[in-house]
Amino acid sequence: MKDSCTAVWEAGLSTALRNPADWQDWLVHLRDVRKLSDATIRSYRRDLEAWSDFLKEQNLGIQQAGRREARGFMVLMSSRHMAPATVNRRLSALKSYYEWRRRRTGAGENPFDAFRTLKNGRRLPGYLSYEELENFLNYCKDNFAGRRDKLLFELMYSTGCRVAEICSLNVNDVRQHKIRVKGKGGKERVVFAGKEAAAALADYLPLRREHAADNSDSQKALILDLQGHRLTARGVYYIIRKYAALTGISKKVSPHTFRHTFATHVLDEGADIRMVQEMLGHSSLSTTQIYTHTGIEKIKQVYRLSHPHARRSMEEGMEKGETHV
Repeated sequence: MKDSCTAVWEAGLSTALRNPADWQDWLVHLRDVRKLSDATIRSYRRDLEAWSDFLKEQNLGIQQAGRREARGFMVLMSSRHMAPATVNRRLSALKSYYEWRRRRTGAGENPFDAFRTLKNGRRLPGYLSYEELENFLNYCKDNFAGRRDKLLFELMYSTGCRVAEICSLNVNDVRQHKIRVKGKGGKERVVFAGKEAAAALADYLPLRREHAADNSDSQKALILDLQGHRLTARGVYYIIRKYAALTGISKKVSPHTFRHTFATHVLDEGADIRMVQEMLGHSSLSTTQIYTHTGIEKIKQVYRLSHPHARRSMEEGMEKGETHV
């Protein structure tokens, strides 16, 4: 049986790229050495294909590409008004590939070396309100699909796990409130689920045992699809879109929305940001800091109540009858 990374390059690399063997080796390097996730590898593969297509239009191969071509590619992306995050990911993929190739073969310069990442006007992540979250849960029916969906929503919200982490969970990874998760780069961490998730798990497991398909992976998998096989990330997206439509939520809702919701809510309740970083499995604190957006009023409140100068100015204002906004 082919593994998921093999499927990544068999999905068109041999026809899309001028030097498939070279790029195939690089994808193996990403998987086995850098331990990147399948989703990241797929994104990098698409980025490389875009670069390859650009070069084909100029009748050039990988070995012939230089800074002029790299500059042209960057200009093309800019003219198409691509999001900074997309441009930066493509730049990262191509820099990484050429650097790997240079170390491996002694090939010349990296055409993308001179280019820096764009300042990312990162949009604030969307999240669900408590009411919207309750609406999701209230629409879950009392049958296999409904109990599974309720467990899915509870796990995503109470742990903040990525969709791939949720889909990869096995039954023996979960011990009521304690869950062992395999995250990005194969790093393991322990996350905790609340009593609502534990109750949803207890309701779901009896039906899961009856529903599981007769193969080793399905027998191990925690979250199953309607055919009894391990639920995929695509399946989770479909389920969430269905519930968003049922509950009348017009904004875009995805599995990552639940992760954003987890982070936003725990930070709003006063959780330490470094603890949230650990819970989310972020390697960098700066990634976690994007979730502090809704905490501005709370930060302002804490500052006013705890900083001596701020507290004194408030007291003086109160004596004068001023209202501080």
